Amino acid sequence: MRWFSNWNVVKWLLVFVLNLCTLARAQSTIGVDPATRLFTATPGQSITQELSLYNPTPGTKKVRVVAYLTDMNISEVGETTYPAAGTLKESLSPWTTFSPAEMELGAQETKQIRYTIQIPAGATPGTHWAMLMFEGQDLESTPGKKIAAFKLRVAHSIFVNVQPTKYSGEITGIFDTLPKKDTDFYSMAVQYSNKGNAATGVQGRIEVRDLTGEVVATMPIPLTISLPGRDLLLTARWAGPVPKGQYTALVILQDSDRSRNLVSDHVIQLPFDLKEAVMPPPASPPASPPANSAAPAPAAPTPPGAITPPGGKP
Repeated sequence: MRWFSNWNVVKWLLVFVLNLCTLARAQSTIGVDPATRLFTATPGQSITQELSLYNPTPGTKKVRVVAYLTDMNISEVGETTYPAAGTLKESLSPWTTFSPAEMELGAQETKQIRYTIQIPAGATPGTHWAMLMFEGQDLESTPGKKIAAFKLRVAHSIFVNVQPTKYSGEITGIFDTLPKKDTDFYSMAVQYSNKGNAATGVQGRIEVRDLTGEVVATMPIPLTISLPGRDLLLTARWAGPVPKGQYTALVILQDSDRSRNLVSDHVIQLPFDLKEAVMPPPASPPASPPANSAAPAPAAPTPPGAITPPGGKP
């Protein structure tokens, strides 16, 4: 077993961790360190990791912490859900044990939890993953009893690349939405298909060129995680001012296969001049689901001009 050194993979792990939201509004909180681990291993190996759980709350407030495993999935449009442990064929949950399953943390106290992954001798090569969830409860003393209320949920994400792994991806579609009025955005979505057996980071840009070949705009595509065997829509928007006419969008993507870029193009026909786009007002934050549910995290608001994939939801 060893750490995985591919810098692109390390970067998408960092992005993934930053996008894991605490699923609650709470006066107290808990933290986990490290927030994620990525290992490489071969069938039959065992991996053991120790985590630190901490309660940074000052004062005297105690927090009860309950640990459990879930799976994690990312839809084509980037929505993250947390199915029950063992749901996905790539689930790491059946191979993972941990202890303790419950603890109390005093104010500014740190305790350890240890998990072990026993990879079966016949394990399927590729990336396997699971989420070790930690639910926090505020313990508030009242006459004659304690009231425990779920307040938050944080996660430690575990990825194991069971060797041999293969990175392979393709651009399998480019879709666009033309603006309805001259202050709207022109929107594009690039469909990336992960044909390999390993999770990968995908990022890149879309260069918009006029009929002379000059680059008139560049739309960045931020780093996003792509799970194996799944499609992912990478979206971008182009705002005015820009004159009407024909343009070519050159899509350039990079994934964890650093030996090549993925390149494709798409013809754009703007029916009218685009003015500077009008930005929508900030969206209200979505309500948090109960921490003890396996419901998906709230989806991000859909921006104006969002792409609708063929036969799918935006």
